[in-house]
Amino acid sequence: MVFRHLVYSLGFIALTACNSLPSDVQKKVENMTDCEKVNALISGADDGFTILKGSEINGKLMKSWQPKAHLLKNSCQINLYTSGNTAYECNKAFAGKTEALVRFEQVNEQLKTCLSADWTEKQHYGDDTSRSTFTSEHSETKVAVNFGSTLDKSKPWAVSLEIVK
Repeated sequence: MVFRHLVYSLGFIALTACNSLPSDVQKKVENMTDCEKVNALISGADDGFTILKGSEINGKLMKSWQPKAHLLKNSCQINLYTSGNTAYECNKAFAGKTEALVRFEQVNEQLKTCLSADWTEKQHYGDDTSRSTFTSEHSETKVAVNFGSTLDKSKPWAVSLEIVK
């Protein structure tokens, strides 16, 4: 089931039939504004995104789960790293650099709109990379949006969003 946009520049949150949220939570999500959804994901980092964890993905290096709600149309997963950090991560690949850069800028601006005044942004730019990291004195969670090249020949540009604690 796909419902209205999460953050218009991020795409839709898609709920999968086999890994869906409880109906009461799903109704709340459907009625949230875009910024409420972003902030709910940030709050969800406090407990390792427990309510969003769907099917576990078998991996040798870390534990991962398919989330019950996706940003960027089925391109997200929840990762538990050996450091103990848990991250909600989404990646979207693009064929063109300009398209990817525009999406990066849209996501970055939307995050600035949604995050409260106590969140600060640090930007890092390279020749073909950009990264904006948002932090707050009141939260251990970090939010980052990245733009850069990939090894994929058909879609060599990517934008990623990370919410990690």
